[in-house]
Amino acid sequence: MFEFDKYEKHLHIDRGLAPLSPYVPIHDIARISLLMWGEHCVECAAPSCFTTCDLYQSRPDSRCRRLTYGMYRNRSFPSARGYGAEIAFKKWGKIEARGNTLMLPAAVTLLMERVIGLSAPLVNAAGSFAYRLTRDARWSYLEQAILERFTRWLHRQSNANSRLQPDAFLLEVYNPMDVPVRMHLNMAVAAGMNKAPHSTGHPPPFRSSVILPAGYSCHKFGREQFSKVTDCGLPFDVSIIPDGEDVARIVFLTADFVVRRNAAASVEGPGQPKIKCVVWDLDNTMWNGILLENEAVALRPKVLELLRFFDERGILLSVASKNDEPSALRRMEELGIADFFLYPQISWLPKSESIRTIAEQLNIGLDTFAFIDDNPFELEEVSRALNGVSCVNAAHIDQLFSNPRYQGTVSDEARKRSRFYREEFVRKRSASQFGSDYLGFLASCGIKLYVDLYTDDDLDRVSELVQRTNQLNFSGRKYLRSEILPILADKKVSKYVLRCADNYGSYGAVGFCIVSFAEDEIRVEDFMLSCRVQGRFIEQAFFNYLLNAYEGPRPQGLWVNFEPTGRNIPAQQVLESLNFLPCSSGKGLRIDLNSHTLDCNFISVQSSPVQ
Repeated sequence: MFEFDKYEKHLHIDRGLAPLSPYVPIHDIARISLLMWGEHCVECAAPSCFTTCDLYQSRPDSRCRRLTYGMYRNRSFPSARGYGAEIAFKKWGKIEARGNTLMLPAAVTLLMERVIGLSAPLVNAAGSFAYRLTRDARWSYLEQAILERFTRWLHRQSNANSRLQPDAFLLEVYNPMDVPVRMHLNMAVAAGMNKAPHSTGHPPPFRSSVILPAGYSCHKFGREQFSKVTDCGLPFDVSIIPDGEDVARIVFLTADFVVRRNAAASVEGPGQPKIKCVVWDLDNTMWNGILLENEAVALRPKVLELLRFFDERGILLSVASKNDEPSALRRMEELGIADFFLYPQISWLPKSESIRTIAEQLNIGLDTFAFIDDNPFELEEVSRALNGVSCVNAAHIDQLFSNPRYQGTVSDEARKRSRFYREEFVRKRSASQFGSDYLGFLASCGIKLYVDLYTDDDLDRVSELVQRTNQLNFSGRKYLRSEILPILADKKVSKYVLRCADNYGSYGAVGFCIVSFAEDEIRVEDFMLSCRVQGRFIEQAFFNYLLNAYEGPRPQGLWVNFEPTGRNIPAQQVLESLNFLPCSSGKGLRIDLNSHTLDCNFISVQSSPVQ
């Protein structure tokens, strides 16, 4: 629910906002947790900042107005609640809620929201009257204090009744602006918990950036992304913050932990991650009929066309089928489709386990997977077991040709992606011969790193890297093509494209980096590296190249703009293993080059000169 009772009508000049085009909101929500979204300041130090901050503007309860007119219940925007919460953010404005995952039936939660909304004016009036009598400012916050206590009670109940957990955090919005807006979703243990009794450490915050395109969009964050925060037992906060100091006007339709009625339903909004791998069932999905009953099964219509469509756009393909493995593989060879599929899992295990195995082999996130099957039972099993996987009924595969999440990229790199993974399979098989001597195996691979200055020919691949990279995205930032173009045109910073090859084949273009050089320090402003080369020491070889190839006095340190996102833990582990430490300024990680070396002798580096 939203803090509608602090809305100030006289500040709201344009009250005629309505959707420019129709949309279909989500209506299949079975359970919702009660989150009470309030108005907050990113730089809040209340109440002392009320007298010292130039931006302070009083709202009815004397707290700071960081939303232009508060939260407005706009009934022109359909949603599961019947309205949208229209919010115009001012500088440093954010919305925040104390979290809980007590999943109540949707009807119960919505009734509670209505009761709280109706009682809010009475509580506010009582608090205002008490303030006039006592001049104690705390009475102005009476409603907030009551709701804070109630929220704490809900959180305790969610800890005590942890059997039912949310499927996801669902963010459903309408952006009435004519440009995309970037928002940050944060979930973290509440401030002040550092002295919690018996606390031995807190989980890292979950942070994610999401682009809200113009118009309606829906964004789903699977439970596996934030569960470390929500399941730790400590009070936690959820906040939504506009990027930087931008102002934005957004209509929030849903911002809740949810359980969907049909767990197999997928949210295919523009803000969802692009699909990187499509996993197929075989019987009555890939082909007509059941193989064990008819060995002459034929491909279903559109299947071959769709396989080629995905393959050309760099979307990986695999199989999860309950079948006889030798028979199925033989029939796939006969039909001429076997070479499309990586790590096919053909067994009698649950298909969720097969998909999990494929994800581990490919080393990509489950939220970028789609699963196609004709059987509703199998779709439901996968959806319940693997939050984030998009489940598609085989009867609807025609729709995937035009679905924005399934378009991949049309580039030389994309067309070679499947080949890269096959070469990686050969590498892994060779690595097994070296046992625990992993460095010995790497030395035998003849790894070559090519560091080249960015050229216009690299635009398509760089656009992929800055939009798709998660695990080895050091800054955590992602860029639309329109956002990266001005940076690529900037002559003040050096831009590098990293390519890699070894004795088993080429990895192609695997990295993009933006570097600036100070008098005594190298500064890596952005660094995105494909997970295809994870664990190959490419980061160390590249950093060592920057150090050795730079013309001028030897730098004293190398700084990397690292921001944790919850998904780039591998990047953090790389830096920590290389002796990078947090900076005194609190931003990024730095290595003292007088105390530590970055030598990486088993990788050969060839490059353009450093500028």
